[in-house]
Amino acid sequence: MRRVMIITASAVCAAGAWWWLKSPRSTPAAVNNSLPGQTNDAGSPLDYLNFDFGALLPKSSAANSAEQKPYIVEGDNMILPKGLKNNNPLNIEAGRDQWQGMTGNDGRFIIFESVFYGIRAAARIMKNYRDKYRLNTVQGIVNRWAPPSDNNPTEKYINFVANRAGVSAQQPLSMADYQNVIAAMIYFENGYNPYDQAEIARATSAGLK
Repeated sequence: MRRVMIITASAVCAAGAWWWLKSPRSTPAAVNNSLPGQTNDAGSPLDYLNFDFGALLPKSSAANSAEQKPYIVEGDNMILPKGLKNNNPLNIEAGRDQWQGMTGNDGRFIIFESVFYGIRAAARIMKNYRDKYRLNTVQGIVNRWAPPSDNNPTEKYINFVANRAGVSAQQPLSMADYQNVIAAMIYFENGYNPYDQAEIARATSAGLK
């Protein structure tokens, strides 16, 4: 009896499978995976899995840093620091001295025909500091160049130049140190130094002779 029931059940299952395969069936509706407020129409496709969500955010200055132009770009409409504009990057004040390459002044600071003469004049002043006043350290030079009595940040200036030039503030300077000290002073005076080190070295050497 049990065997007959098993055979009968098998036959029923086989018949049901045959009917399911032969009968017409409608295709089930596609599942809508769109996010709220989005459509998958051909006219407005939006693959949110590949969507650049970062594009929705405002660009920060850090993100744009690669697009920003460095310091001086020829042809740009920008205001240069006075020292660079005057070819006098250490901001030597006008006085009675007539310097090589000097073309005038802006009412306070000397204007030179090229930066070579501006750096040369600065090196010549430092040579005078060394030979006449025995000031041959960053501390001695900067204290006289930008004294605190003129409301200058003298200590900050000294520390900046010493660190950037790779010397201590009280260390006697060698001839090779002067070009690095001048390069650091240019940076402090103007907020940056756009000049090639070889150009600074050449003008410094001319001033120290």
